[in-house]
Order: sequence, then structure tokens, then C-alpha cells
Amino acid sequence: MFAYAGAAAERMALASWRRPARLLAMMVVGFIILTPFLWSLSTSLKEPADVLAMPPTFIPSPFTLENYIGVLRSGFGRYLLNSTVVALSSVAVVLLVAVHAGYAVARYEFLGKTAMLFLILSGMAMGELSTVLPLYFFGNQLGILDTYLILVIANSAFISPLAIWFLQGYFRAIPVQLDEAAMLDGATRLGALYRIVLPSAKPGLITVSLIAFVNSWNEVILALVLTSSSTMRTAPVGLHFFLTDYGVQWGSLTAAGILSTLPVLVLFLLLQRHFVRGLTAGATTGL
Repeated sequence: MFAYAGAAAERMALASWRRPARLLAMMVVGFIILTPFLWSLSTSLKEPADVLAMPPTFIPSPFTLENYIGVLRSGFGRYLLNSTVVALSSVAVVLLVAVHAGYAVARYEFLGKTAMLFLILSGMAMGELSTVLPLYFFGNQLGILDTYLILVIANSAFISPLAIWFLQGYFRAIPVQLDEAAMLDGATRLGALYRIVLPSAKPGLITVSLIAFVNSWNEVILALVLTSSSTMRTAPVGLHFFLTDYGVQWGSLTAAGILSTLPVLVLFLLLQRHFVRGLTAGATTGL
């Protein structure tokens, strides 16, 4: 009895310090992650003379929005619009391809299915640099260089293999009996997919959408090579124009960086619950 009481007291003592230690570790990690963002935000609100002042100050004094106004007047708003159009269009194409391909792989058995999945996924191992020139010649032959279309095609092609692999695993975690019950009630195979499976796979669809959106939003190399006019530049490409031969425009660069980060940050804050569920449920189902 005394031994049991001693063990219980030891477990309680262990739990009493484990929670504060975990909280402290989370605070340290959060500080490391947030410090660069907060420093960029601080720099973007400073006047040019205060950006490189020594000693540096964290809280801007005086506070100014001139950097943001200047960035938007320079045409960066158009770059943000371009990134939004390309990212959302890429998400739509990726979902269209990955949902149907992933469902077919999850529900049908055919010769060479596993080999085909690994072949699809291996396409991502090529990397962007090895495909820039082929994509450039492809776009030039079709006359679609410097358009949204070539950027959407390129971004969708890179993320679709991962999306297919992810969704086929997620669909496998959804009981096939749901499809069969819907088809017994008169639904077609596609009807069962749209009405039964997709609502059940909402976290997985949101996860794939976020991955596709962030991948397209942050893409630099393809956007830099496949576009040439100022009206087609995306936000990541536009950031490079604040690095001039005469120095770095730190105030404008950090202001543009904050504006570029906000859409992704807002999306993650709104959808983080579904994103975590999508990553932890169904994605690791075996072939």
C-alpha cells in the first residue's frame, strides 16, 4: 500500500513539472519562429533613417506607413493579384486531377498500380531547375509564355503527384461500404464520390489545397523564367526588385515581405484545425 502511494506521488510530481517544461519549450520555439517576422514588421514601420540606426530599436519611433504606401504605389499590388490568381487556379487544377486520380487508385485494382504511383511521385524528384528550359520551350511553342496559363500548368504539374499520393491514402481510410450504399440507392460512381466521399474527406482536401496554394504562392524560379512583363510578375519575383545596385531598400523589402506573408498566414489561421486533421488522419494508409 505504501509502495503504491509512493509511486502515485512520484507520478504526480513528475506531471507537475512536465507541463511547465513543455510550456517553456513551446514558448522558446515560438519565440525563435516569430522573432524574424516581428523584426521584419518592425523594420517595415520605420523611417529609412531609423532602419540601420545603431543601436537598433525594436519598437518604431516614429511610426510610419510610408513603406507600405510606397510598395503599393510601385505596382506590388498587381504582383499580389497575379500570385493570388495563379495560386487559386493551381489549387483548382490540382484538386480536379488529384481527387479523380486518387479515388481511382484507392477504389480500383489494376496491374502495375503500385509501380505507377511510385512513378508519379518520382516526377517530383526531378526538381524545378531541370524542367525550366523544357517548360520555357513548351510555352514558347504554344505562345503562352508570360501568361497565367503557363504558370498554372507548371505549378500544378509539380504538386499534383504529391496530391494524388496523399488523397489516395486518405480515400482508402474511408470505408468502401459508403460508396456501395450510395450506388445501391441509385447513385453513379461519380455521384458517390461527390456526395459521399468528398464530404468525408474534407480535412484531406483542405490540406492538399493549402499545400498547393503555398507551393504556388512561394514559387520563384518558374515565375522568373516564364514571365517577362511587369504586369505578369508574381509577389516573390517582385521582392527581388527591392535589391538594387545601390543597396537593399530594407523598409520597402520588409513591407513587401509582410504583405506577401499575410494571405498564407490568414489561410493557415482559418484552416489550421482541418490542416492538422488532414495530416494525421488517413494520409499514412498503406497501398
